[in-house]
Amino acid sequence: MQHILAELGLEVVPEIKVPDKLMLALKEFELSHERFLVLWGPPGTYKTTAVKQYLKALAEKKYAQNEKVGVYDLKFVRFVDMPKLWKEEEEIFYRTQILAIDDLVLSPDLPGKFLMKLFSLIDYRYTHPRKTIITTNHDLTSLLKGEVSFQQRIAGRLCDANLSKRVSTKISYRTPNEPSGKSVRW
Repeated sequence: MQHILAELGLEVVPEIKVPDKLMLALKEFELSHERFLVLWGPPGTYKTTAVKQYLKALAEKKYAQNEKVGVYDLKFVRFVDMPKLWKEEEEIFYRTQILAIDDLVLSPDLPGKFLMKLFSLIDYRYTHPRKTIITTNHDLTSLLKGEVSFQQRIAGRLCDANLSKRVSTKISYRTPNEPSGKSVRW
């Protein structure tokens, strides 16, 4: 099973408790008609860990039922790795049933050619019955204003209220508040 998880991008999955809100959002997303689930919030708010735990559980469940599990079923990829993986994994990005893109950044510094490819992928997954989970530190709605750009077009697809769900995360394991009284508030 470990080699399968590695192929899916899930070789390292922290075994820590994540907020119930995130796990519930992932489970509801799986059963919904929505195409995109965007988990956004500051760094250290369990977004990546929740997605990895969820996808690993799906893979293990399918494997336990003696079904094949492969990259066309689900795939986890870090956004920063996508440009170098594009040539060999483009077909996987398009065909996989559940694609998770971790830590999406729509910076103006990204090469235009890559942004065009990314928009084509998001647009395809928007118009076809494919699930996509995005984690990001940015509120993508802020990109919807101003001049039309590939960043704006991508954000428009990911923020479409008819086919997308956005979940804001705030509870951080990195920056807990100072203790007040008997307990630490997260």
